[in-house]
Amino acid sequence: MGKEQRLIIVGAGGFGQEIVWAVRNMNARRPQYQVAGYCDDDPGKKGIEIYRTSVLGAPEEVDKAFRDKPHFICAVGNNLERAQAVERVIALGWLPVTVIDPSVIIAEGVAVGEGTYVGAGSILSPYAQIGKYVIINHHCSIGHNSVVEDFVQISPGGRVSGSCRIKTGASMGSNAVVAPGKSIGRHATLGACSFAMTDVADAVTAVGTPARVVMRHKSEKGL
Repeated sequence: MGKEQRLIIVGAGGFGQEIVWAVRNMNARRPQYQVAGYCDDDPGKKGIEIYRTSVLGAPEEVDKAFRDKPHFICAVGNNLERAQAVERVIALGWLPVTVIDPSVIIAEGVAVGEGTYVGAGSILSPYAQIGKYVIINHHCSIGHNSVVEDFVQISPGGRVSGSCRIKTGASMGSNAVVAPGKSIGRHATLGACSFAMTDVADAVTAVGTPARVVMRHKSEKGL
């Protein structure tokens, strides 16, 4: 049995608890990670325990406490803020890991990028391609031959049909659905319980069934 890797959860919030849960599930199958704690910029959280895991301080402070560079998984929900947090800890020399709950069903031909999280009960269908630092939450499904690009977030119950493309920085709300072959644009948001029957453009928010654009916004920088 190899040595367990020290793991830091970047972000001490509710999503961080879910990642700790998934890591514990993974370790129950095969010990892989020693969860050393969370890092978080909020000084009020330092020293407290969240889901039986301690908050150690800001990333730079945590980095000085370890002789060897730790591994990390980023538990920041906002896509732009997650990108900034990842850039910050990568600059410290931390090493990204991928966390996939053991209950996830993964078909042949699926690829999942580094730093990505896939939550309990999700399904990754044949030849789905998942990018880096993606959040696929509980009970989501990614259809065959679909592409989910970097820094995407798919909230619980999200449904991506076959041959879709979810572009960089896009977000899907809980129980949102994308019709077969359609795309969600860069930095776009498909609202909760919405159904994208056509392509959703870059940098817009679309809601409803069928989904219609209700807001246009500036494309996020840094992704």
